[in-house]
Amino acid sequence: MRGKRLLAWAARGGALAAACWVALALTPVPSSSQTAALEDFEGAWVFTRSSRDLSSHEQGIDHVVDQLNIFIREIARGEMRRRIPPEGRVTFRVESETAVQLSIDDWGPHRFELGASPRRVRGPEGDDVRVRLAFQRGRLVHRQVHSGGNRLNTYSLNGDGSRLTLNATIGSDRLPDDIRYRLTFRRAR
Repeated sequence: MRGKRLLAWAARGGALAAACWVALALTPVPSSSQTAALEDFEGAWVFTRSSRDLSSHEQGIDHVVDQLNIFIREIARGEMRRRIPPEGRVTFRVESETAVQLSIDDWGPHRFELGASPRRVRGPEGDDVRVRLAFQRGRLVHRQVHSGGNRLNTYSLNGDGSRLTLNATIGSDRLPDDIRYRLTFRRAR
């Protein structure tokens, strides 16, 4: 008799476990790949300075420097780290569905019509830069072209909008490869 009760209890438990698995399978899971709306980018963002991000920045530069002539590597490494510091603050001011102001550290704010042709602005170092800003698949894409090369910054948000990720690609005809790095920002308080 006791064996039958144990089997009946296990069968009920198995049915309960199966019901729990079905419920979990049908419950929508928040996804970090959900598409962000343009207005979710609004505000100021500050670099978290995590060791992972600092390492990503250094490795992006080192990857390119290590491909250079051995006699200029260390000079080039120091110069690139000086000229390409990690961004400390990024600010977006969403004016409308088609216009955004962008500031990066001391550069800006500059107003851009999303998806419009590149426009000339004064770059962070005083040179002329052609800049274009677009909103594509939930990301802000910022392209710069100047006489020394080009830069692509892609900004995306995590699932709950609390973190901003910058994926940067910097290219030049004078470099053997592109410098690539990733930085994480949190909303400024």
